[in-house]
This record gives sequence, C-alpha cells and structure tokens, in this order.
Amino acid sequence: MKKTLILALTALMLTSLPAATKGLTKSRTTKVAVVTDQKTYEAIGDDLDAFTASMSFIGKEGILIIDKWQHPDSLRTVLKHYYTLHNLEGAVLVGEIPIPMIRDAQHLTTAFKMDQKADWKDSSVPSDRFYDDFDLRFEYLKQDEDKPLLHYYSLTAESAQTIRCEIWTSRIKSPKIPGIDKYSAISAYLKKAIAQKRGQAKKISNILVFTGHGYNSDSYNARIDEMWTLREQFPFLGSERGADLDFINHNFEPFVREKLMNTLAKPRYDLAILHHHGSEETQYLGATPKSSTLDAWIENIKLTLRQRIRRSKDTTATINEYMEKYGIPREWFAGAQELEAKDSTFYANMDINIPDMYGYTSNASVVIIDACFNGAFNNEDYIAGYWIFNPGETMVVKANTVNTLQDTWTNEHIGLLNAGVCFGNWAKGQLTLESHLFGDASFRFANAYPELDLDKTIVIRRNDSKYWKKLLNHSNCDIRALAIKTLSETDAITSQEILDIQRNSESPVVRLEAFMSLKRRADSYLSQAIRLGVEDSYELLQRLSVQTLDECGDPDLKDIYDTLKDDPAVNSRVMFYIKPMRRHYYPTEKELEEYALLNSPDHPLKEKKFTVKRERNGCNAHALEEMFKLLQNETDQEFRVAIAEVLGWYVYSYQKDEIIKRCSELLANEKDERVANELLKSINRLKREN
Repeated sequence: MKKTLILALTALMLTSLPAATKGLTKSRTTKVAVVTDQKTYEAIGDDLDAFTASMSFIGKEGILIIDKWQHPDSLRTVLKHYYTLHNLEGAVLVGEIPIPMIRDAQHLTTAFKMDQKADWKDSSVPSDRFYDDFDLRFEYLKQDEDKPLLHYYSLTAESAQTIRCEIWTSRIKSPKIPGIDKYSAISAYLKKAIAQKRGQAKKISNILVFTGHGYNSDSYNARIDEMWTLREQFPFLGSERGADLDFINHNFEPFVREKLMNTLAKPRYDLAILHHHGSEETQYLGATPKSSTLDAWIENIKLTLRQRIRRSKDTTATINEYMEKYGIPREWFAGAQELEAKDSTFYANMDINIPDMYGYTSNASVVIIDACFNGAFNNEDYIAGYWIFNPGETMVVKANTVNTLQDTWTNEHIGLLNAGVCFGNWAKGQLTLESHLFGDASFRFANAYPELDLDKTIVIRRNDSKYWKKLLNHSNCDIRALAIKTLSETDAITSQEILDIQRNSESPVVRLEAFMSLKRRADSYLSQAIRLGVEDSYELLQRLSVQTLDECGDPDLKDIYDTLKDDPAVNSRVMFYIKPMRRHYYPTEKELEEYALLNSPDHPLKEKKFTVKRERNGCNAHALEEMFKLLQNETDQEFRVAIAEVLGWYVYSYQKDEIIKRCSELLANEKDERVANELLKSINRLKREN
C-alpha cells in the first residue's frame, strides 16, 4: 500500500505530467486510489489503511491519498498522474471530498434542463465526471459560500463534449443517520468491505427487478422484454437450481413498500434493479391503490380533492370550480385540515422515505436505483447512502444526482458482473454526468469465465483490437457487446460492420449494442440503424430507435411514422415517442408560423425565447432556417448565446452536417466572445469527437 499527500505531489506533477494520457501499460497490477480528507483520516486512519491494503485480496494495489488542499483541481491532477503512469483503474472517495458542481454541460446528462439563472445549487449538476473523465475540460468559477465542499465549474467549448471515463470513481459519504456520527458510519462500512474482500468472491445467483408506478408508461412489453434479456445476459438463470430472476411490480400490493423492503432484507439477492421515480429523500414506488368497490373509489376521490384544496390559494374558488365542472358534492371536500396528518401518512406509505431506512438492513450485494435525485450526495442527507450504511451485505449502489431519463439502457453489459468484472469497471462505460456509484466499486462477484480476466483486460488492453475482435465470437452476449463497443470507440470496426451485426445477430442484446454504437457515432449509417431497430422484436431496441427517429427527423423515414402512428399493437412507451414526431413530418400552419415569427420585430422577445428553447427537446429541422437568421440579426447577445446553444442539441438530426457548416461560417466572423464560444461548443458537440 502506498500513501500520498496531495499537497506534496501536486506541484511536482503540474510541471512533469506528460501530455499523453491514453493507454496503460500491460504488465503491472492495476491500482485503486482510496482518497480521503485529513479530518476523516485523523478520525479513522486505521480503517482507511486496512481498506486500502485490502485491495490486494482481489489482485489490485491500493494507494491511499490524503487530500489536504480540499480543492477538486488538485485531486484531479493526482488521479490523472496515476492513470497516466501507474495503471490507475479507479478511485474510492471517502468522507468529505470536494464536490464538483458542473454548469454549461446539460447535454452530458440524460434529462436535466434547468434554467441556469436559478440558484446555482439547483441548476448545477453534482458530478464526479470531473475526477474520472480526463478529456473533459473545465473552467473554475467559484466555491459555494454556504457549502464550502461545493465547487462550481463550467464545461469549456474546447472540451470533449461526450463522456468516456478513463477511470471509475465511487463515493463513501455518510448520510445524516440519527444517533451515528459520520466517522463511525464510514468506519463500520469499511470494516464490512474489508471482510467481504477477505472472503471468496461469491457467485451471482439471484436477481430481483422492481418497477414503480408510471415508470416507462407502465409498459408491460418493457417489463417482459427486460426479464427476457436478463436471462440471456445471465445464462444460468432458469437452468441452475437455486438461481432465480424475480420480479415485483408496484401493484402487487396496495402498498408495495413493505414487500419490497422485506424482500431486499433477505440475504437471498445478489443484484437488485429498481426502476421508479425519485427525489433526494424518497424512492417513489406506488400510487393510490386501485379498488374494485365504488366506496373505495369515492374515498380516493375525496383524498385527491383534499390534497387539491391544501394546495389552493383560493379554496372557495377551487371548490366551486370542481363542483360546477364535475358535479361533486360539497361534503366531499370536508376534512382538508382535520385529516391532513392521516392523508400524509397514507401517501408516505406508498414510497420509501429516508425515515423508513432508519434501522433497516439491506442485503442485496448490488443495488441499482434507476431514479431521479436519489443519489444527490451534495445534500447532507440522501437516500441512496442508506442502502450501504447499514449492517447488511449491500456493498455498492448506483444512483443519480439529478433527474434522469427513463428511456436508457440501464442493464447494458450487466452480465459482465458474472464474468468477474468489478462494479466500477462495469459502470464506467455507462456513466452520464448525473450517474454515480456509492460504496466500494472494486466489489466483484466470482468469475464464471475464468479463461478471461476481463476485469483487468478492460483496463490494460482497451486498444488491443485483435483481442476484442476475437471476442466478437464469444458465447456470452454481453462479452460480444463489450467487444462491439470497445472496437467502435477505438475506431477499429467500420459502421458497415456494426450495421451488419445489428442486422444479422440472433441476440437482442448484441443487436441493441450495435444500434447504440451506431447512434453514438451518429454518422450516415444512423438512418439505416433506425429502420432496422424500429422493426426489431426487442421492445427496448424498438423504443430507442423510435426515440432516435424523433431526434433525427429524416424525411426518408417518414413512412415509419405513417405506419406506427395508428398501429394498435404499438406499446405505450414506444407511442410516447411517436406522438411528438408529427411535428417533423406534418407540422401545422400554426407551428410553422411560430418559427416564422422568430424574425418578426413585433413578436414579443419572451415568446421567441420560448420557441427557441423548446427545440432543445424538439430538434425540429423546420426551425433551423429561422434560428440561423435570428442568430445573425438579433441584437440581444444573451439570446444569441441561447440560440447557439440550442443548435448543439441537433446531434442526431439529418441536418447535422449543414448545421456544423453554417455554425462554422458564423464562427469565423463572430465578434461577440460569448456567442463565438457557444458556437464552438455546439460545433464540437455535433461532431461528437472525444
């Protein structure tokens, strides 16, 4: 075990760090940095030393780094040094490690689109991509006055504009557990992690999937196909006695919280995948229970009306409105104040709230929380932390710091966990700006493919194209998928070859990986990949293909919209993306007029801003000509910056090359520095170079 003080190393490395940072040496053991602050080390130094040394139990070398400066730039420099010269594969950030709050990078999230004029604590994204993706470049803005652990950064125009992590990072940061100080909580967790490493890695056997109310539009097709593909990713499911894939839907019980928490308290499950909505303090699981009796439905209506009255500024007007509109008796509104506590308890019982985690023991080794805000570790209290800070066997959690898109491939390559790949090395290929790991991400299960050392190979043989091309024929679908992605990202396979894989593979997982690789490239093959994907039998591939078609708007693919828009067999979540597609192919006169009004001197500026901002999601080609005219003629420079930023969202548009060309022409003559900077950033976003 090595111990390093950031204070001593930083000055040396700032002058000696080589420019080249890609690629690692093949011979040496990979290393994991355990990073902690001075106060945490003073409080529980023996535990941190032991935890760092325990990396040797799993064939890795631990490096202890004590952060005395408490500034993100210093730590990033040290981690980059160890990645460049010493085979660093990941870092566990323990205690009060500075939190980068990223601005001007909402395109690196899956869904976060808040006005940055709002409070910086809310409109910035807490993200450790600052520490693990060294191609991203940032400008330091300021330290937060109220919360000095928070440091604000802006993603620069010259930076890479996509995420591709060189290392993984995870956080061991205690939430605010009643009666337990943070150092005691961290100490208990580290002892648990050390004990786990001393033992033999256990075989992954039992998996649980949960889906909450409203998730993926409550699509049963989505749920069925997820279970189908998990059986392909973990081929022992259904064939080995004692190995099960279990499922809980939010409507299995009137209040499903107790069932889910009791299930995950059992020492049965190795992996739990939880799909639901969320906030910093709540995992939203269920909804008002359905009933077969009229009386129960009436009580549910009364409950809803009481909630509406409590939110109303004018209760009399609200009651009269509902009575007139729906013919509701006045007595149904009674009890808004008297029954408030009872109603609050009723709603709280639907979900997992932080107080429900007090004293709870979680035993699923790995928990993936596919929800908004549950991992907001920039707050003193956050619910994801409770899943590891308890006496149970849960070692690592994946969760999000801000809101996240539902339509993502949560389970991409997840079968690699059965190939002995540690959680961090699995997750680093799926990380977005908001997604984070909590606990010891060096945790791994037993390797079902001992002839492969993928956990190490992912780190030290990334650029070995011959090796990865051999794995294109491996029996395991996720190993083949990993090979496709690696070859694609290292430009060692052509788009035509990837398209052929999507067309010919019998594996839905491999076909989806081929599609996603082509989407990431976003080149001339994307339209062909979309057409293949829309016709696929795998619901998620069909859904993501339709989603991409909505982002693309290619007129040559209009027949797909014409076919699907009235097809009664199309499932609810796919239809979610088909409906807004009409604006691409059959815009109304009113919609086209909205774009034309962008250059009308009489049209209110507020309305113009709304129309432009809407295209961050819409990416409608009909808006482009008017937006370019507006960008040239508008005198409000702040609005011009906003227009330039919106153009960068057209990443998958069939007009992308034309947008790049016109933005480049404008950039060459742009005199306003802020507009020029945003044009450059949008050009780099559209080019998707990393």
